[in-house]
Amino acid sequence: MQVNSLIGGIWKGACHKDSSADGRHFNMLIRALIPVQASVFEMQDWTGHPVAMPDCIEPIPGICLGDILAEELDADVPFGSLVVIRKSDNFQNISQAAGALVGEVLIGIIGRGLFPLMDEDSVLHSLGQAYYHAAEADDLLRLGLEPAAFRAGLNAVLAQYWGRPVDSMPVFSSDCGVTQPSLQALTGGATHLTLNQWTLALKALVNGCPAEPVHEGQRGNVRIS
Repeated sequence: MQVNSLIGGIWKGACHKDSSADGRHFNMLIRALIPVQASVFEMQDWTGHPVAMPDCIEPIPGICLGDILAEELDADVPFGSLVVIRKSDNFQNISQAAGALVGEVLIGIIGRGLFPLMDEDSVLHSLGQAYYHAAEADDLLRLGLEPAAFRAGLNAVLAQYWGRPVDSMPVFSSDCGVTQPSLQALTGGATHLTLNQWTLALKALVNGCPAEPVHEGQRGNVRIS
């Protein structure tokens, strides 16, 4: 499990506050894409894309992740925030890493139990499609986001979640024929929300949008990370 790897890394001294050379740009993109405060940490020997987990999860019964990071690393982890873990080396493409992180966050939100089980795939697809479309928002382009790379990262994470082959057709479409929520609608136009507040806001947003069909090939088992 990812959280166990994180705790092991903290106690071995392999986890630190983010000091990577590309960290400032990556953090700017996170803030523009996700309205929840995120504390970013780098882990030695961490492979693959960045991941996110709520500060409130309890790796040790009765002790939440945020408290462990605050105690062991003297880190400021706000209540209701996300803990982001990334590799210490620079990303090959920051936009692709940002897309992968958004995919991980959306999967986590769907798994929080606020959406009916039978609707989880459709809701996840709808939110993923909305972010796929929002990649061309002017605010993101001004921050240097590359839409194609962002979409590749988002698509890769969700395709893996649904158990689709790596070389399969993209999960999302640039022209889906349905009006998509704007970036402002996805983020609520707020600077800071708790994860619970954003989850409820996304639920309200999805309930107000027409449902998109999810094809059988997009469904898959819930991943345990």
